[in-house]
Amino acid sequence: MNSRIPIFSIKLCTALFALVIDTYGQINESKSQTKQETVLHVSVVSHFDRPWAMGLDDLNAFRTLTQNHPMMRWTHLYNPVAYTQLTPHYKKIESFVKECRDNHGAEIGVHLHMYESLLKKAGIKFRNAPSMNAQSVDTSHDDTGYSVPMTIYSRKEIDKLLNFTLNTFKKRKLGRPRSFCAGFYATSIELQKAIAANGYYVSAAAFPPGNEFGARYAPSWHELAGWNKTVTVRSRPYKVSEKSILPIGTAPYIKAKDGKPIIELPQTCKIDWMVSSENMKTIFKEHLKFCKQNQMSAVCLAIHENNAAQYLEKYDDILNFIDEQILSNAKNGILVRYSTLSSIRKSFFENEMNQLKGQK
Repeated sequence: MNSRIPIFSIKLCTALFALVIDTYGQINESKSQTKQETVLHVSVVSHFDRPWAMGLDDLNAFRTLTQNHPMMRWTHLYNPVAYTQLTPHYKKIESFVKECRDNHGAEIGVHLHMYESLLKKAGIKFRNAPSMNAQSVDTSHDDTGYSVPMTIYSRKEIDKLLNFTLNTFKKRKLGRPRSFCAGFYATSIELQKAIAANGYYVSAAAFPPGNEFGARYAPSWHELAGWNKTVTVRSRPYKVSEKSILPIGTAPYIKAKDGKPIIELPQTCKIDWMVSSENMKTIFKEHLKFCKQNQMSAVCLAIHENNAAQYLEKYDDILNFIDEQILSNAKNGILVRYSTLSSIRKSFFENEMNQLKGQK
């Protein structure tokens, strides 16, 4: 395993100490600032699509990124299918995500694909069509269930699956998940209401369908996912409406169990195979423009678990860039902060409250 710790990371930690860092690597504004500063959040999200395909080289790649970038905060969107079909390294994978949570301030959320073994364990009838990864919806199918959208299942079936997932997390001591993303980023108003009713606070599904940066999904995805051109690489976190899953949605909003709306965190940088390191840097700079206008924003860097070794160099490069941006922008009153999805939601409402106070 590559265990190097760049000299820059050591310098970064030393410099950030002067800004007063709390135990989760986030700047304590009440201690270090005399005025409200604008925050650009950077979320680093792992999508566990096929846990059985995650090799030890992939796991070592995740460990390397964690070690090389000590300020980084993972949100691991973990998949309970690791326990419903043979997954050779499930114990080591589980140990790693728990270690990230316990020692590195990470969050463990949920990622679900509609695999037959998972649905069978949850007591739900499996469907093999349509597929979100085909040229046409009409004739599409996927006998594995991997690309079948969660949105075709009934609310009762979705609730059963979410309940099975929660019970699995409890049994495996993975904690109470608060962040959620369905396979292929599919969602609907009904699914958003279901995750809110089942105790989730954050959806990480809004996905830019365009090709301004990087590749696009197959034609059937664009028919089934529910997203349109109102979601772009420049989209910022937003409250989810009861009438629309899109950023243009208005009140009333879908409420989570804590009484506040659920938040949608757009997947601004798409995912590993779709974008280059330079694409991600450019998108980051686009969001930095919002912060220079005193507007909070967030970017999302996403990677599949079974692609970690393949894309290690790419993600090490983009995270080195983010580390550098933390230092350079702090001098200009902009806080670039690694954040979990749930902490971004908390910051969203704090920012909203501060804006209301500023208007009085």
